[in-house]
Amino acid sequence: MRAVAGGMSCALLLAACGSSAASSPSPTTMLTKPASAYLLGLDQLKAAGFVAVEAAHSVDAGQLGVGDSTLAAALTSAGLQDAATARWFRSVPQLSTSNGPIDVRSTVLRCSSTAAAHNAYAALTRHTDAVPSMVAESTGPLGDEAHADEIGSVASDGTRLIEFTVTWRTANLVSVLVARGREGGSGLIDALILAHAQAAGEQ
Repeated sequence: MRAVAGGMSCALLLAACGSSAASSPSPTTMLTKPASAYLLGLDQLKAAGFVAVEAAHSVDAGQLGVGDSTLAAALTSAGLQDAATARWFRSVPQLSTSNGPIDVRSTVLRCSSTAAAHNAYAALTRHTDAVPSMVAESTGPLGDEAHADEIGSVASDGTRLIEFTVTWRTANLVSVLVARGREGGSGLIDALILAHAQAAGEQ
């Protein structure tokens, strides 16, 4: 599974400097809408020009496992009830000078309980952390527990790209937001702005 630089409140900037990971979940109200209802929406992307390249659709544990049978088994055993994903892309005149994210994916897993979601969250973050060259980062307060990772790559024209994966749990939901853009033109703060916009719909 795998945003737009701009003004932020001091509170959000400070939030990005801390950590909200929890060692164990506490009982809370269950979120019962279909997973697709909690996905990030097109109008929340904060930049003009995004179009859907994958409309919101259901996915199963095997698809979420992205070829990792251990992860797929962990998600299944964690009480996964349903999951959905959507992806958007923004064309830019020149990749080498672009700012903000150009490729965004939003994924939500709805689990049978808070404890089950905690286990699914742990399995997903372990999987992402284990990717070669991946760098783990803190997110600041986001949901009940949260984690971020970043990894670089190079586009066909030689432009260096950066990809951020933000994973968080709210009650029995686990959400994953992936934002990719030009290195130097897009940062973790951009991904967190979008993650917070998505998380607001989980309250």
